[in-house]
Amino acid sequence: MFYRFEDLDLSDKKLSSSFGGKGYILSLLTQRGYQVPSGAILTALPTEQEWKTIEKWWAQKEFPKLAVRSSALGEDSAQFSFAGQNVSHLNVDSLDKLHAAVKSCFDSIKKISSTTYRKYLLDTEDLPEMNVVLQEMVSPLFAGVFFSSDPRGKSKGWMYEVVEGLGESLVSGAVTPEKVMENFPSQVKYDRWEKEFGDKIVEAGINIKKTLNYEVDVEWAIDEQGKFYVLQARPITALDSTSSYQTVIDYELTRLKQSDDQKTMWDGKTFAEWNGFPSYFTFSIWKKAFSPHFSFGDALKKLGYLSFIDKPFSPKDSVLERVFGRAYLNLKKVGDLYYGPIPYRITPLPRPHLRFDLSKVTLGVILHFPFAIYRMLKVAWIMSTKRQQLLTECRSDLLKMKTKLNRPQDPTMYSNWSRKELIERLVEEESYFAKHVLFWPFVLIFLTESTLQSLESILSGVFGKEQGNKKIQHWMSIGLKTISFEMNKMFNEATGDGKKQKFFMARYGHRGPGELDLVNPRWLELGEKAFFSTGAKKNLNHKYSTKAVDREIEELQTFKKSIIKQEWNLLRQMLELREQWKMDILRPYAHIRYILEEIGKQVGLGKDIHWLRLSEILPFANEVNKESLIALKIKIEDRKRRFNIFKKVSLPDVVSLEQIELSVSGKGYEKTKLSQGAEALSPGLAFGEVRVVNFIEDVNTDEWPENVILVARSTDPGWTPLFAKAAGVIVEKGGVLSHCAIVAREMGLPAISGVPEATHILKDGDKVWVDGNGGKVGYDV
Repeated sequence: MFYRFEDLDLSDKKLSSSFGGKGYILSLLTQRGYQVPSGAILTALPTEQEWKTIEKWWAQKEFPKLAVRSSALGEDSAQFSFAGQNVSHLNVDSLDKLHAAVKSCFDSIKKISSTTYRKYLLDTEDLPEMNVVLQEMVSPLFAGVFFSSDPRGKSKGWMYEVVEGLGESLVSGAVTPEKVMENFPSQVKYDRWEKEFGDKIVEAGINIKKTLNYEVDVEWAIDEQGKFYVLQARPITALDSTSSYQTVIDYELTRLKQSDDQKTMWDGKTFAEWNGFPSYFTFSIWKKAFSPHFSFGDALKKLGYLSFIDKPFSPKDSVLERVFGRAYLNLKKVGDLYYGPIPYRITPLPRPHLRFDLSKVTLGVILHFPFAIYRMLKVAWIMSTKRQQLLTECRSDLLKMKTKLNRPQDPTMYSNWSRKELIERLVEEESYFAKHVLFWPFVLIFLTESTLQSLESILSGVFGKEQGNKKIQHWMSIGLKTISFEMNKMFNEATGDGKKQKFFMARYGHRGPGELDLVNPRWLELGEKAFFSTGAKKNLNHKYSTKAVDREIEELQTFKKSIIKQEWNLLRQMLELREQWKMDILRPYAHIRYILEEIGKQVGLGKDIHWLRLSEILPFANEVNKESLIALKIKIEDRKRRFNIFKKVSLPDVVSLEQIELSVSGKGYEKTKLSQGAEALSPGLAFGEVRVVNFIEDVNTDEWPENVILVARSTDPGWTPLFAKAAGVIVEKGGVLSHCAIVAREMGLPAISGVPEATHILKDGDKVWVDGNGGKVGYDV
């Protein structure tokens, strides 16, 4: 249908609610007497008869140039702007161009960027209704945007921005505009600017705010004759979060200060594969695992550490904490779990180690010290004599537990369960995972870290630190073959091959991108979408040979080669066993997600169920009370709002309370050299063009050039298709045992980690070298 702005029946709520925000508001402002360029709305691709009506309407206006813009339902709403997600065409001056522009706008709803936007912010890929706005072009002398309130929340009062010519240059960022603010005297410096232009902008903007009854941003233009036009108006989408930003930040900082002192340090490297912020339910499971009487404490005891005990100095709750929404281990609490109170503190960099701290010397610490020394000797004895025995026991327990860990590869199997059955099963799965399933993986983490440090120390003494680390990386690349490598290889083969995809799903469907967070779907749930196009496939014919590494060690000119061989073989077993455990424990973990999703569906919360803790879900076993459900929805929206604010705060992986105060005040960030503190993950040297990836769903690797340098915060197995198209990898976090390091070595990709703010400093199109031998990254000269 074709509706002119002045003809749309705004009293017909059913009709008006089917129009996109842009078209509806322009019609409203036109009918309220504002100077809006003449225009019309198309609700669908025009029929032949409707095209005749459009041509007649255009001819009556003597065929002025038109702006043709998309206007999807929900676009330009108070929650989401959909800025740039759909299509606009300017200066359309012929019927052929108009036909093409209209079709392009209707088709733009299917664009990858638009689909990703809806998926990420609205959690849906469903296509909303699309309208297209036709509007007479204004040939502007000046153009810009008026804000009834500062969208950044930095000042009070209105503000507007001005550029010469078309306002598109302002929106795209191509030019820096002149800025005028209500409470900060300033004036536009353009030669032909007149004071009355500013008066017209402010008067119209304030009146539009009153008409629409909300804070607005208004796109405007002033033509060569000095006539003012309203081109578009919409709600200021960021206003709520910016206005409450400081309140949320101050509250979180006060909370941390009340529970910890300035010297408290938190370590977030433990969860390097978590991109962003763990969902509420996910965090609650892992928090329980790090609590007294659960798997983390049991793993410590197994290795001879003190663990949680009934003493005043021992932590009474979880050592895993949220800091501005992120998951961190409280190192002060963790330190007391090792040996009890000692005059040392844990220093996490470059690797966790103890450092003497005079401020911790007290009478109680002195009296406890002999017991701490005994505990240290016990741990050292276990680590030096019992590792192979522990690995044998670990391997045996994995075989015994396989039946308990096995689950059907069917995300829909709970669809016929009652809520009571679902919640009983959820409680059982959650408790079993936190208490038993994670026990051996935690033990392996401790053993692996200790053995790696031992091997690094020995090789550094023989060859020097740099050469010693290179040898370890080389041995890992040829002598380590994990079950994850087999999965990556099969994924690569299954891409584009429907038959192989079924076999892949049967074996690995319980895994997926971002798999540590239960909010993310597994490959089984993604179906064919899991195998998106990656362009040319990577050759994964990995030359694996433990004998080759053994031969290299035998040829070393050092009397320490026997101990080197022993440490290497232990490390290899640990890494391969760790990946086997991960493969199996993620089966019951995936089923926790499937159960959660079904509960969310049955109670009407959908995917928002992930924003609740277990204690908040338990009452759903009974009749769902409408009032309590509304209260939970309000709580969920508040949590989302706070997390959106937390995302604006950049914190390092290892941080102290003092550093946090500096960071949130804007004084703690320093633009460091890219290579400072960087760590080589996988050997090799590559030159290429940067592609920064924050969300894997946003990537179309078919559009990538050759020799891409992939830059990300961190990676997990779901990123394998991107590795297959990359020449090198740079990540902000993740050590030599991380997913990125292991896969990069297996694929023969140079990779480095520990590059602070890499995803902000490096930009798409930058030409850089990645030196996986020396742990360096540099721009092309």
